[in-house]
Amino acid sequence: MEQRTGTDRQRASAWVMRNSNWLVLAFALVFIVLPRVSPFEGLNDQLRVFQRLSEWTINRIQDLFDDYGYYVVFFGVLAENTLFFGLIVPGAIIIILGGLAAENGSMNAWLLVGLAIVATILGDTASYLSGRLGWTRMLERGSMGKMLDRVRGPMEANSTWLILAYHFAGYSRVVGPTAAGLFKIPYRKWAPLDYTGGAVWVIAFASLGYLLGVFGVEFDDTKTMVRLIEIMVLVVLVGAIVVAFARAARSERAAEGGAGDAATVAVRAADEP
Repeated sequence: MEQRTGTDRQRASAWVMRNSNWLVLAFALVFIVLPRVSPFEGLNDQLRVFQRLSEWTINRIQDLFDDYGYYVVFFGVLAENTLFFGLIVPGAIIIILGGLAAENGSMNAWLLVGLAIVATILGDTASYLSGRLGWTRMLERGSMGKMLDRVRGPMEANSTWLILAYHFAGYSRVVGPTAAGLFKIPYRKWAPLDYTGGAVWVIAFASLGYLLGVFGVEFDDTKTMVRLIEIMVLVVLVGAIVVAFARAARSERAAEGGAGDAATVAVRAADEP
């Protein structure tokens, strides 16, 4: 009985992992899109959980910015890039708000970007060392281990581009530096790629915040910020699903090509005397 229960759990977990993109997209459609298009106001009020949580989070960050602006940027980005805290610390939002504050004149843009880049480097380095020194071995057995398994193949097959880009890519950003250390990618190869990608990530999101200010978004305009975050979430999800489909199609073509090659070899072998 216990063995069957364990097997059922493994199957359920495997199904969730295979369909994670679709499940997240369904969540986004139900809790982000539906409340803005449905004519049923009572239902909409119940479904605005994501919107209320986003407004609360942004309001708290804005309050912290008012009193501790540069400290919020440094420690927020540091935490976001250290081990798996990126799952709970909205570092990208902090950088966007920092860029918006810089455009409004309450923060120095160069100091903001410099602090965020230093924090990213420190956080990524700590994560890399934790993986390289084996501190995260225990995580490989849990849900984090499954996330590491999902980046193992791409990391080992095409680590250069993945390291450069993983700051922009969902769970890869969270586990990327740790996985690089865990998979023994040499520091001299990993560091220039990671630090370059991290700097580009900081500059891109700070510039986005700055441009929002140029186009009239105010720092304390919480509702507009929430709408922008919702749009960003949807764009990222759709992009992730498109990429997943492209990879699946490429893998299927490769498998068919491999099967065709095997069949050709078999035919030739049969024709030989």
